[in-house]
Amino acid sequence: MTQVVQSIKCPNCGAPLELEPGEIIITCGFCASDINTATGVKYIFQHSIIPARYTTPETILPYARSWMGKGFLKPPDLAKKSRIMESTLELLPFFVFHVKASTEYIGYLTRTGTNEERKGTFEKEYFWKIMARRGAEFPTAEYSVPLESKVPFNLSQVPPGAKFLSAEMEEDEARKVLRQELDAHARHLLSDIVDTFTKTETKIEVEEMEFLHAPVWIIKYQYGDRVYRLVMDGASGKDIWAEIPSPGEKKGFFKKMFGGA
Repeated sequence: MTQVVQSIKCPNCGAPLELEPGEIIITCGFCASDINTATGVKYIFQHSIIPARYTTPETILPYARSWMGKGFLKPPDLAKKSRIMESTLELLPFFVFHVKASTEYIGYLTRTGTNEERKGTFEKEYFWKIMARRGAEFPTAEYSVPLESKVPFNLSQVPPGAKFLSAEMEEDEARKVLRQELDAHARHLLSDIVDTFTKTETKIEVEEMEFLHAPVWIIKYQYGDRVYRLVMDGASGKDIWAEIPSPGEKKGFFKKMFGGA
């Protein structure tokens, strides 16, 4: 069982704040201030929230059942024979960066047998998201945050019973992760013209950064003798990621699917 560390008081309103181990930025449940637990002072930055449209199991589960009944890669009796075991609405923390990235690269094209040197600068602009929880099993790359729906953070937008997760990293760490991920992404995009890299160095220019919470449903369902996970967007009702049984395979085998299946 996760232990709660010693409480601190909100520097803005004085309310007690209970911290889970590893949490760096927490949001006061009384005044909505963001607090850096390392310093115990108010953390000032743009904090937004994506309002949840589907706030109860009764509103989201029909969409989950609909997802189970569609798609040729699923067992035909998935909707009929699966049983919902658990459904949890979580408010997940993300850093979202509007960033211009420039990657200087040197490498070789070897597939032709000529070892042709390739070098240059690859530039691209992104809205890139970093999940602010360490070790979280969440398909961040597959999740398209509906930024057009965001509003300034307000406690009234947190649905009753939802699990509100605080951040386990702050902005400096998120920027380091951002640079690493953009460097890897540039390598991936450049793989059409470079087989072996000898150097990649990515520089980033952050145009804007914000911290936001987004609603996500984590649904566990049983089919046969195994339990699978389905992740759904609490704002749109769309599937983000799923584990599904593979048709015709033995019990216990499954494949991972991404949104739209």
